Amino acid sequence: MPQQCTVLPSASTAIRLFPRRHRALALAVHLAAFGLLATPLLALPAMAQTTQQQTRQYAIPAGPVSTVLNRFAAEAGVFISGAGELGEGRESPGLQGQYSVDDGLERLLSGTSLRAVRQGDGSYRLEELAADMALPLVEVTGARTPNSLPIAYFGGQVATGGRLGLLGNMDIMDAPFNIASYTSELIKSQQARSMADIADNDPSVQVALRGRGTNSGGDAFNIRGFTLSNGDISLNGMYGVMPLNTISMETVERVEIIKGPSTLLNGVSPRGQVGGAINIVPKRASNTPLTEISTVYHSDSQLGTHIDTGRRFGESNQLGIRFNGVLRDGDTAVDGQSSSLGVAALGIDYQGDNYRFSADMGYQKDSVDAASGFGSGLQIQQGVEVPTAPNARKQTAQSWEEIENEDSYASVQGEYDFSSNWEGYVGFGGSNNTRYNLRTNHSLLDATGSLASFPVYYPDYVDTRSAMAGIRGLLTTGSVTHNLNINLSQIKEEGGFLYESDNVRVSELRSVGVIDYPDQFELLRDIPKSYERELTSIAAANVVGLLDDQLLVTLGARHQNVRIENFDTESGNRTSLYDESAVAPAVGITVKPSDSISIYGNYIEGLDLGYTAPATAENAGETFPPSKTQQLEAGIKLDLGNFGGAVSAFEIRQPSTITLPGSTDGEFISTQDGEQRNRGIEINIFGQPTSTLKLLGGIAYLQPTLTETQDGINDGNQAPGISRWLGNVSVEWDAPISGLTLNSRIVKSSSQYIDASNTREIPGWTRWDVGAGYQFDDHPITVRANINNLLDKDYWESVGGSGGRLRLSEPRSVILSATMEF
Repeated sequence: MPQQCTVLPSASTAIRLFPRRHRALALAVHLAAFGLLATPLLALPAMAQTTQQQTRQYAIPAGPVSTVLNRFAAEAGVFISGAGELGEGRESPGLQGQYSVDDGLERLLSGTSLRAVRQGDGSYRLEELAADMALPLVEVTGARTPNSLPIAYFGGQVATGGRLGLLGNMDIMDAPFNIASYTSELIKSQQARSMADIADNDPSVQVALRGRGTNSGGDAFNIRGFTLSNGDISLNGMYGVMPLNTISMETVERVEIIKGPSTLLNGVSPRGQVGGAINIVPKRASNTPLTEISTVYHSDSQLGTHIDTGRRFGESNQLGIRFNGVLRDGDTAVDGQSSSLGVAALGIDYQGDNYRFSADMGYQKDSVDAASGFGSGLQIQQGVEVPTAPNARKQTAQSWEEIENEDSYASVQGEYDFSSNWEGYVGFGGSNNTRYNLRTNHSLLDATGSLASFPVYYPDYVDTRSAMAGIRGLLTTGSVTHNLNINLSQIKEEGGFLYESDNVRVSELRSVGVIDYPDQFELLRDIPKSYERELTSIAAANVVGLLDDQLLVTLGARHQNVRIENFDTESGNRTSLYDESAVAPAVGITVKPSDSISIYGNYIEGLDLGYTAPATAENAGETFPPSKTQQLEAGIKLDLGNFGGAVSAFEIRQPSTITLPGSTDGEFISTQDGEQRNRGIEINIFGQPTSTLKLLGGIAYLQPTLTETQDGINDGNQAPGISRWLGNVSVEWDAPISGLTLNSRIVKSSSQYIDASNTREIPGWTRWDVGAGYQFDDHPITVRANINNLLDKDYWESVGGSGGRLRLSEPRSVILSATMEF
């Protein structure tokens, strides 16, 4: 039984914490109102889906167009005329994944100069595209398509390319970097809730902090051993737009990950983190009308619903509207914990003859009662051994603890074709985030399990505005092509916080004491400003194509300026001003000796926001220019048509801080003069090696070495909070029973040190997830079941934050859903 520290507050006292307790009801009303307005509009073109509009699973290998179309017609139950004549001499890439008839035909005929036109009786007629319909795309980009979404690879779990910042979309075989683009099909199959669930599929990305229970604790990642927080994730290449702590995966079409520093490509991120870059591609309406409604159960007793609807309008389907709404509420798999989530996201796009326009706007609110606990971190005092991980299902947070996140965001982007070879683009966006965080911090005091706990109230807000503009185009000099890119970007951010704390209570690790509600906390919701940031940059790059684009050379640089003002939260007076700039260059080379092999290398630098000496240092307030993180990388990529992979080797050097003796005893000077060096090898696999089997995953080995530490004491030690070995593999199998798919995923992490001295560590761990999906043949219904942490293992998942906090794993959880198309 828990130790009794003091008496719990009455129910009426606890309700005073956040007055908006009936948030689930309010969210339901708002979503229902939006749905009543949006659904009739989107349902105008079609009140019900026809057979052509329903989706099903296909596994059709590449081959002659006539053969492939005959098989597709038989499986889809449609008639296609003209395949024998027009298909002669043409090859189809085949079809792997879940598609409607219209989308499936578009994928089957990509690159063939053919299209399928639906007739009034529901059949299809094959037609040859006019030359002028295909020519502009080829002339603007050569082998690359910077505006259109790259098609999915065989198996449908990853895409054939992704966005490389100012370079636009680039095929993975052309890119001189290691990139991965995860699709909405993978998100659906695994029933991913947040970015952390997607990161579990990539061996180069380790989850450093997982939004516990319902995506409210915030997500953070280590990419190649360096931190990237959820607040540094971009939307269509624009920073400062997405929700700050977690992102609801129901609104996402693609998750694109660039491994390693990427300042040239994307500019400095709002928090100046250099481990890599993650970009979100939002959902867009397709040519096939869509209305899906899903009901979801998540253990322990959380129920939810998701509506996804989209239509295109106009004679040529120029205008598209896509709406996603999510509502979840109930108890989580952690005892005594409950959570709620409400999301509304609207995506609009317009495709003109020589211009394109898109707009995204969204609202997300999530909260957790009895939040945090050991899932957010347990600090261990110096000299205390790492304890065995406690039961992850057991409540370690107080019943009055609560985290509440509220985000609203919007962005507008447009592109204009000046000619067949040149285009300009512009984008504006912003977001407002507010978080109210009432929690208890925990610290393990000794080997007997004495636990010190104290309540804190830490609300904060971040308001961000972003803008970008650029021009890209193709020049040809003889047999050499030049894909030129110029980009301007600016991010303005304002943020603030409050902090209140209460006295320490002592209990035990295995029996956390009950702490009374901190009535003395003011719990102010008017948060004062503490900083302003302005990040401005200009970049230029040229992708030079030689030998008929079998050799691609990327050259570029970005000039980045960082301006930061800090303010006293009580008086509002400015306490410091920082205004520095630096240049980050990049060079990339891609050699393609054949269509199936690509060899690449790069040198690229990353920039952070610069370091400011803390208030306790003798040189308090001294600022340093943005420090440069340097990466050297080489690798080889393989594409066998339906199965591919990559092997990469890299070295990244990042400056760090050290302290020097001050002018008098007891004083110290804080400066940037240390270094961390991460060397590693990554092996990635993806695709569909057989007609019924999909594979995704890989292995990463990392040497995160401290090379220049204070007085050389920890030189050669492993950097804390980083695993040497990471591995994962996801297998999806189409069972002999029609419509049934089984999947399984194993995620493995080696041990992590707690501190730079390497005297204490958390052990490695392995997690096993399983799932299944069934699509009814006669009804547009798909049911799915996933079990995460099948064996219900308890382990310390990661080390991170100040003082090396241990973060507890999540308990076994079950997700059930049923999705119906209308």
